Amino acid sequence: MSTPLLEVRDVRKAFPIVRGRSLRRSIGEIRAVDGVSLTLAAGETLGLVGESGCGKSTLARCILRLLEPTAGAVRFGGRDVLASSQRELRNLRREMQIIFQDPYGSLNPRMRVAQLVAEPLRVHAMTGGRHETRARVAELLSLVGLSPEHADRYPHSFSGGQRQRIGIARALASEPKLLILDEPVSALDVSSRAQILALLEDLQARLGLAYLFVSHDLSVVRYISQRVAVMYLGKIVELAPRDDLFGHPRHPYTQALLSAVPVPDPERERRRRRIHLPGEATADGALLEACRFRTRCPLARPACAEKEPPLRALGPPDHEAACFFPQTLAPM
Repeated sequence: MSTPLLEVRDVRKAFPIVRGRSLRRSIGEIRAVDGVSLTLAAGETLGLVGESGCGKSTLARCILRLLEPTAGAVRFGGRDVLASSQRELRNLRREMQIIFQDPYGSLNPRMRVAQLVAEPLRVHAMTGGRHETRARVAELLSLVGLSPEHADRYPHSFSGGQRQRIGIARALASEPKLLILDEPVSALDVSSRAQILALLEDLQARLGLAYLFVSHDLSVVRYISQRVAVMYLGKIVELAPRDDLFGHPRHPYTQALLSAVPVPDPERERRRRRIHLPGEATADGALLEACRFRTRCPLARPACAEKEPPLRALGPPDHEAACFFPQTLAPM
């Protein structure tokens, strides 16, 4: 088996809970990411899904060391990201880029498009003179479906979809191998969303990019991903190839998520069984010591409160779930 492009092992990120203004003291911690392991091959798209607050974006930032993980290991192309010096990290980040959720907030409004897209070229000294930089910016804008004439305009004069294209062009400037896409289409309208997804597919085919696609939108993840990881309260609770996960989900949380996605066929929609989960996801410390989904799970048994279920293989190739009693509640 070939070495994966990205390897994440038991990554954890805890944020302290502090009390007091002058004499601040820690009274606990929030485990935003709690022992996550995953791999990503070159040219592959791994979808990372879960409800808001489950730790998806925190994990993405830990992989890039935009946040320093509390524990764990991240290897990219065989290199240890967490042990890298700042100089080594700068070289690594040339090959790992992130595209943010908000195309309105991720671009500096005081900079022209040419300056925004050229910034990675300047930081990594990837072009020679001014004319070479200008030509490379024009090439990148054309690559994402924008006109080179847009280079002299400011971000406020573009639509949301166009701004996201500018963000993609900026990310591609350093010729990365991995793009981390943090909810890249959630702030866009339906037509712009479809266009950006089509663009990402085309870029992946042309450039051989690997994507870690973070989203809460299951329909988008189903469209673009080859494998899907489902996250709940800082843990991966199910990991499987896309078709297997959507066709035969094994973890009760995954089943509940999929049951909430509407289908366009009215007859089929009426026959579907919705799985309603009681309560809300909570990061209470006592809850995290065993199965963290047990208070909302329709299959919970006493054993679920005794220890935490490991992520384990369930028989189908590469299908894993963190559940002691995996089964299918209803056809998906």
